Amino acid sequence: MKYLRNIKPFEPISMTDIISNTGNTIASKALIDNENIEIRFFSFASEEDIDKEHYEMETLFVMIEGSVKILYNENDEVVINKGDIVALEANTDYGVKALTNSKLFNILVKV
Repeated sequence: MKYLRNIKPFEPISMTDIISNTGNTIASKALIDNENIEIRFFSFASEEDIDKEHYEMETLFVMIEGSVKILYNENDEVVINKGDIVALEANTDYGVKALTNSKLFNILVKV
């Protein structure tokens, strides 16, 4: 395939089976990663986190399993749970903290 990677064409796979954390490090698997779009799966053990960073791209989080807290701007936060979707504007500082063992689908699009 020209753009997609880490997934086989024409073979269904459960989103919960695409990636799993090891219990002490966050696992990430990219399906697309270029200058205009990033599509990744993340798997977190409870309490794992990604520190706040500045993102120039619009961001969409889709929760597959568990619960995470998205920390953004100075002191804002939103909790998302299994089945939830949340979007963040471009040029936002944000980080992620797992409240439980969690899996999410993350899409970033260049504005």
